[in-house]
Amino acid sequence: MKSILLVIITFFLVFNVSAQEVKYGSLSKFLASGKVNGKTRLYFMATDNDASLTDYNATALGAGIAYSTPTFKGFSAGMSGNFIVNLHSSDLSILDPATQNPSRYELGLFDVTEPEKKTNLTRLENLWIQFEKENFKLKYGQYTPTYLFINPQDGRMSPTMVRGFEGNYKTDKSNLMVAFIHGISPRSTVSWYKVSDTFGIYPSGRATDGTAGNYQGNINTAGIVLAEWNQKIEKAIQLKVGSMSVLNVFQTWYTTIGLAENGWKLNVMGIYQHPLNPESNQSYIDKDEKALVFSGQIAKKINKWDASFNYTRIADKGRFLMPREWGREPLYTFLPRERNEGSADTHAASIKVKNTLTEALSLNLGFGKYWLPNVSNASKNKYAMPSYNQLNLEANYTFNGWLKGGSIKTLFVRKTETEDSYENPKVIFNKVNMNTLNIIFNYTF
Repeated sequence: MKSILLVIITFFLVFNVSAQEVKYGSLSKFLASGKVNGKTRLYFMATDNDASLTDYNATALGAGIAYSTPTFKGFSAGMSGNFIVNLHSSDLSILDPATQNPSRYELGLFDVTEPEKKTNLTRLENLWIQFEKENFKLKYGQYTPTYLFINPQDGRMSPTMVRGFEGNYKTDKSNLMVAFIHGISPRSTVSWYKVSDTFGIYPSGRATDGTAGNYQGNINTAGIVLAEWNQKIEKAIQLKVGSMSVLNVFQTWYTTIGLAENGWKLNVMGIYQHPLNPESNQSYIDKDEKALVFSGQIAKKINKWDASFNYTRIADKGRFLMPREWGREPLYTFLPRERNEGSADTHAASIKVKNTLTEALSLNLGFGKYWLPNVSNASKNKYAMPSYNQLNLEANYTFNGWLKGGSIKTLFVRKTETEDSYENPKVIFNKVNMNTLNIIFNYTF
């Protein structure tokens, strides 16, 4: 709350002064010269689980409005808010009888911390002030993150948002970014939390000894320090090197290199992670976990077709961990509606194909095979996720004319286990042998 008040006070101090400028004459004229944007989303989702397990469905409606000021002597500010209404759904507060687990996907359209709540789902999202001069930009407040591991993951009704500082220094061929995050409002929630309190909002899985993850409420961190350097090398090569330090919890180093030439793309990513202060199963990461991840992609564009082959290897050095509350994993093999975070000694391969039929219509196909350790091995499989195949079919249509600004997306996902050896329904429910259908209408102005 103190940080929000600081942004508001700074906002009015800066722009009350600007109102004295001859160009605007008054504060009201200055503010009237700003930009207003709006968004609306109508989302239908249904999950068809294995025959003996519970199915869910939900329809959500959301809308938001955003305002940003003109720039005055390098300063600008912005704010936005959003609301969500549950138009119709299964009873998302009811647990599946066989597993005693809740809906995984549909509940995420609303607030996972209050499954029974259907209205008054409102959130103040953006609230920032920014200074920009020549190659330098500094922002403070609440904003949408675009970092490698902390990102909007905007596949539900509203994105992940963060609160903190971000600074950028850009030249023609490079960009240096540093940031400090001390607050997060995860996707599928409407509240703001200290970074330490976001651990465990989503399911916590298991500790390496097989006991239930017990880190919620037991994490002590002041926040997240990010640093990233992007460098363009020659015309076709892009290098990224970065660090993400969750103070007192874990450290992640990463690098990516991309090559683009004659319609071909080659992308390679490396990730190394180690703990900073592990303590028993109340810690997020064990002292012996030092994850090493490699992910690569070969892609080709031919006329209206885009295709890629992707491969990921999470080494047998420790589970790759990253709070799912913060963003989706950046691995090239990622397909929407499942993740490999929480696993070690894992292989993944996927093929993605896109066909842009017209300016308005595109079709996407994704298929992946994911080899994970046995579900009984908690030291390598945090969420007891079985090895699986995944098929994604997606169609996107963009409206023109009277509905310009509107788009509709249809996504069908099928996940199947690759071994018929698991009788425990907890290994199946919302994980494999299931279908999910998503139909999303977006309108922005």
